[in-house]
Amino acid sequence: MKKIIPLVAIVVAVGYFVWAKGQSAKQNSDVELKKPQSAASKVAPKTKSLQQEEVVPIEEDESLQREEERPLWVESDLAREVLKENGRLPVDLNGETYLELDVEMLNNLTIGDYVDIDLPGIEGSYDAQVGGVEDHASGNTSLQLNFPGLTRLHGATFTLGANSTYAQLNLPSGSYTLEAQGGYAWIAPNGALIKNHVEKHDQDMSSEASRDKNWSDKDVPLNDFD
Repeated sequence: MKKIIPLVAIVVAVGYFVWAKGQSAKQNSDVELKKPQSAASKVAPKTKSLQQEEVVPIEEDESLQREEERPLWVESDLAREVLKENGRLPVDLNGETYLELDVEMLNNLTIGDYVDIDLPGIEGSYDAQVGGVEDHASGNTSLQLNFPGLTRLHGATFTLGANSTYAQLNLPSGSYTLEAQGGYAWIAPNGALIKNHVEKHDQDMSSEASRDKNWSDKDVPLNDFD
């Protein structure tokens, strides 16, 4: 009996030791599981974001936009008054329309430029492209305008002098003559000009009135074209 008591005590001691060790390991495990994460671990991994560049719309140059929107000419009663007062109209003029012509625009045109040809009273307009520019020794400049999409029979020629502008326009609607003094111009169908010229010539020839020269050369305006 005395031998059994020490043996039982040893067994109990060993069991307690094993139990105590298991409890200690469990507690350490719980502590590690409950250990709070560091601040760095809580921060979500940074992702490299693409920099979004602000898209700035390209605004068209206002001066260029205004240049494109400028008409080559506009119908004008003022042009009628000025030209009639200055005596700058042919005597056989017929079917004409009076215009204020943008001479500055014509002088600034270069090969490849476009200009809108819009005749008053004529339906539709034409996009003309400058096909040639020629400077003459006299100081005058000639512009050759083509109409893309139309035959070579259609086109326009402008001759720019120091104070005068002359043009012939061949359009699908007909052919026209334009003459300008400074920025004031008239334009008329060639058919109307020819008809009125012939009729007036016939009237003059049938008249018995004297055909002696009754004007002064100083009163007859000369254009500045050579």
